[in-house]
Amino acid sequence: MNSVNGEKVVVRAMRTGDMAAVLDIQSHCYDETKLESPQSFIAKLDATPNTCFIALLANVPAGYLVAVPVKDGHPPPLNDSSYSVPQAANALYLHDLAVHPSARGTGAADALIAAYFKALQESQVQIGCLTAVNTSSSYWEHFGFRAAAPAEESSGRMVSYGEGALYMRLQVSY
Repeated sequence: MNSVNGEKVVVRAMRTGDMAAVLDIQSHCYDETKLESPQSFIAKLDATPNTCFIALLANVPAGYLVAVPVKDGHPPPLNDSSYSVPQAANALYLHDLAVHPSARGTGAADALIAAYFKALQESQVQIGCLTAVNTSSSYWEHFGFRAAAPAEESSGRMVSYGEGALYMRLQVSY
């Protein structure tokens, strides 16, 4: 656990009841072209509740992370109102990480990323992947992710993430 001013960051599984906080955090972190609907979050949460997390600071939501199993190279489109785990899933896709601006520097992001890597290990897949937006690729490189080409048929999905979006992946071994 991380802390600031004596307050510990606690990460727990996300719940449907967290949606108002998730939407509020999202609204402070992304421009309107990257906002997702409550239905999009709930679809992912319902499909994979063990890979969606919320960070609390003094019992107040400070950030969230949504990850879903995918087939490597096939990121789900942004803001899709449905989601089902593909049968050929061989990667854990870090779909979204956001920390409220007032909670930056508290360790909330690090705690959420640690939860992602724990879920990645527990899933026993050997590929972690994400789409870097808002020029965040150098941040993700710090964790070992590297730019990779998505599957050719996924190019339309990548467009939904906006200009400059970059698919990244990480090979892990246990």
